[in-house]
Amino acid sequence: MMIKNMRHYLQSYLFRFSWCGAAVFLVACGGSGGGGSTNPVVTSTPASVAASSVGVSSVASSKVAQSSSTPTSSSTPFSAKVPAPDLSADPALPIKGSPNYASATEAARFLMQATFGPTAKEIERVRSLGKNAWIEEQFALPQTLHLALLDKRFEQIGLVVEPAQDDSDEGYQRDLQRSDIWWEVALWSDDQLRQRIAYSLSQILVISNVSDVLYNDTRGIANYQDILARHAFGNYRDLLKAVTLNPMMGEYLSMVRNEKADANRNIRPDENYAREIMQLFSIGLVQLNLDGTVKLDAQNNPIPTYDQTTVKELARVFTGWNMATINNWWEWTESGASEILPMKSFANYHDSGAKVLFGDKTIAANKTPEQDIDAALDILFAHENLAPFISKQLIQRLVTSNPSPAYVSRVASVFNNNGAGTKGDMKAVIKTILLDDEAQNGYKNSPQTFGKLREPILKTAHLWRAFKGTGTPTKLENGTVTPPRIRFLGSSRTLGQRPFGSFSVFNFYRPDYQHPGELKDANMNSPEFQILTESMIMAKASGLSSAIFWRDTPHDWLEPVIDASWDIFWPRLHLDRERELAANPADLLDHLNVLIMAGQMSQSMYDLILNHLINHKIDPTWDASGQMWQRDMLVYEALFLVMASPEYAVQR
Repeated sequence: MMIKNMRHYLQSYLFRFSWCGAAVFLVACGGSGGGGSTNPVVTSTPASVAASSVGVSSVASSKVAQSSSTPTSSSTPFSAKVPAPDLSADPALPIKGSPNYASATEAARFLMQATFGPTAKEIERVRSLGKNAWIEEQFALPQTLHLALLDKRFEQIGLVVEPAQDDSDEGYQRDLQRSDIWWEVALWSDDQLRQRIAYSLSQILVISNVSDVLYNDTRGIANYQDILARHAFGNYRDLLKAVTLNPMMGEYLSMVRNEKADANRNIRPDENYAREIMQLFSIGLVQLNLDGTVKLDAQNNPIPTYDQTTVKELARVFTGWNMATINNWWEWTESGASEILPMKSFANYHDSGAKVLFGDKTIAANKTPEQDIDAALDILFAHENLAPFISKQLIQRLVTSNPSPAYVSRVASVFNNNGAGTKGDMKAVIKTILLDDEAQNGYKNSPQTFGKLREPILKTAHLWRAFKGTGTPTKLENGTVTPPRIRFLGSSRTLGQRPFGSFSVFNFYRPDYQHPGELKDANMNSPEFQILTESMIMAKASGLSSAIFWRDTPHDWLEPVIDASWDIFWPRLHLDRERELAANPADLLDHLNVLIMAGQMSQSMYDLILNHLINHKIDPTWDASGQMWQRDMLVYEALFLVMASPEYAVQR
């Protein structure tokens, strides 16, 4: 029988891996009566980390106070709060059949789209405020600054904050700290919507330190994250300019040190950034209607948005830019400051001649390098493709892989005009995406096409937010033990994905990728499937088991510290509420259904898991130690089976 929608396709494609993997794991871990830990047993348990984070000012040392991570507009407030796990008791989630159950499940669905994952407290917050008011509250929250936190952490572990020159021997340790902070902000920060949008933008305006181009530029990458987050609630035109002049983008796509043509020296302007700002960051390859559908010529072929002539002309615009800390074009710098300050222009190396883009858009001669860039960005920003091209990708990153043309059109219309004549207003675009009827009711009205495969980073963040992942202390070479860290730089090895770790500027997956088979035959986009291989499915199931089984804090087998050079370690969870509910397996499963699946668990899946839990429920004839073991295993198995399921794999 032909599979007709993404969810059913996933159930078929993943069933033999997810459920089979779950069954194998349950046997291996004693799910049917025997058991043991897959982690080394230690004899001590660390104290609560509720107040363990070292206080960090939101403003870094004076060395970086004037860096480009500092917002120039008073509309972007600073964060005075260091992200830290909230270990206070959660409110009880409504049970099925209660008056508040429907609103709780809707709040959970909404938070899956707008944050790095719902928590019980945030579900109640959305229920209390309403979605619109919650968004406005998020707009008003101060921004959590990665660079300030990173600089403070360098100080804490004894590294120079702003080195005069890169030290490759320190590069790995510096990047560990940057990664830790990315995860800690994603999990613990209050400004969830801002950080979630920044993550979406990082998959459109891509830089990566997989190659050695940006390997040692940890401060620069943290600052780039801050730039994305700052402009997440600003204007897309301002974001385009900030990205264009950012030294990390300059190095990644070779705009830095890009010279005007010199025939005697056989030099021609580098076309890399010119090509990618059009193809990936603004207008795309083919002309689009407002609803995101492709315009066709008389022969039913897509109409290109630009040709090689425009690439060459635009490449001339991006000449004459170099690092901000040098005084002469030929100088080379690896200073920490050069990573974060916007590039500066050198007029002698800039092509100041007239340029013609798209055949009829002229940039006059004798403009300064910055005037040329502003003129070019204005042309790109005015292009009719910009709104549908960017709007559709943001919908895909937040809500669904296959938005209807009408949904794209509604968002693109707001992108073009926020109601007050302004184009590119990100707040208006975000609110339209999240509050649109298709975002809220698409899973009911269009079940055959609505939804998106959960990417590994978001699945992991969901687990750790829902159950208070608190990290693990690390032990430095000098014997100092740090506060708990979320150590997950090695997630690319375990899950096939890590922040700022794509293998090219084209992100981990393309927005128009169609998985071969039923999805492609149905002309459905499935971006995240591009990194979903059979081996990665098994690796993720194995990783999920490591993240859940025996990771809760009451037990003495949890490692008190890890070596500071480790690049991955599963954080501690707090499953107090779940252990309370384990006495009645149905209560436990109902609770997970709301918190993890927004009440969308099918009856067949519910019955299958519940029967398993009932068959292994707590036996009152066992002694206290045995009952504790049974209770914990019941919680682990319930959580694992829900999160390893094909149904959970799709965010709907």
